[in-house]
Amino acid sequence: MIEVCVKIPKDLNDIISEAGTGLYVEALKEVAGRRLGYTENRINEFRHKASVFERKYGKSFHQFQKNMPDTPEAHDDWIEWTWLNKVIAELAGKIDKFRFIAGRCISPVQYIPKENSYGSE
Repeated sequence: MIEVCVKIPKDLNDIISEAGTGLYVEALKEVAGRRLGYTENRINEFRHKASVFERKYGKSFHQFQKNMPDTPEAHDDWIEWTWLNKVIAELAGKIDKFRFIAGRCISPVQYIPKENSYGSE
């Protein structure tokens, strides 16, 4: 786990402390929900790009790797297709995490105000 420290003006401390941990949980869910939509759009774009190669060669990436034509074009396509698959896998992992947070959220966040966190700025 990581610890996040947010500095806020002293005047806002009363408002935030009254809201309790629910405020932080709801904010985290909201951010995760927004990132989820954005990331789903991105993964769909990359999946579409990968499907262009599947149609071009008439086979899946794994089948293509086994019998890749020995041409510069096929080699260039393999490099791009490999990168697309890597990005798709990374985005899929992020989507799983965003769905988890947006749907069930993580264990309750503890709000512990620190006197020195707010400073006298």
